[in-house]
Amino acid sequence: MFLIKDFKGFTLFEKLFFGLYFLAQVGILIYFYEPNKPIDWINIIASITMILSLIMSAKGRLSTFVYGLIALPLYGWISYQRGLYGEVGLQFVFITFQFIGFYAWVSNRHSNHLTEDPDVKDVDTKGLNKKQWLFTIISTITGYTVITSVLLFIHAKQPFVDSINVSLNLVGQILMTLRFKEQWFFWIAVNIVSIILWIRSMFVEGGKIDDEGISMAVMWLAALINCGIGYYNWKKLQVDTRI
Repeated sequence: MFLIKDFKGFTLFEKLFFGLYFLAQVGILIYFYEPNKPIDWINIIASITMILSLIMSAKGRLSTFVYGLIALPLYGWISYQRGLYGEVGLQFVFITFQFIGFYAWVSNRHSNHLTEDPDVKDVDTKGLNKKQWLFTIISTITGYTVITSVLLFIHAKQPFVDSINVSLNLVGQILMTLRFKEQWFFWIAVNIVSIILWIRSMFVEGGKIDDEGISMAVMWLAALINCGIGYYNWKKLQVDTRI
């Protein structure tokens, strides 16, 4: 089954990266543990499955959409509790894209040449041309304007930062679904904004540091690092597809 086979072909760095992230989340859990307070399993499962989804995306593996279906509703619930309504709405859109992306990727893959198993497959990637870049930039600006207006209308807590995050996420998700490697430039911006968003949710809105906020901030920091891995892998996959 591809869910198991997708773990093949990982480099030592990629294995260490996920291992260190997992240990960091365990450390956060232990540091903030209180005997009389129930363990926040939603936060734990969301952070682990989200990173698994992002790592599999960086490798061009189909299981990214399966882990995404687990992580997205959980992350949406966490965001709702923090008043990040733009993030909440975004997760509903992303859940739909998991099915669209799975369909778009499943017939556009090639066998991974780094493993001996022909059933281990990576997605066929491509790059934006100048006209596509222009259209993408215009779409991002338009999306930001519309989303900001909506968030101001519903009195979201961080409408301007939240709308940047939502618009960049939407464009990044569309580019990912269409298999463009330039998606990773948008994810870099998304992850930086997401880190700021969660830090602000603790210090500005919440007034305190908590395990949920720190866990989410660390998750997006790991996602930021993963973008470098993703772009490198997708650039190689584009070359491999041409061979």
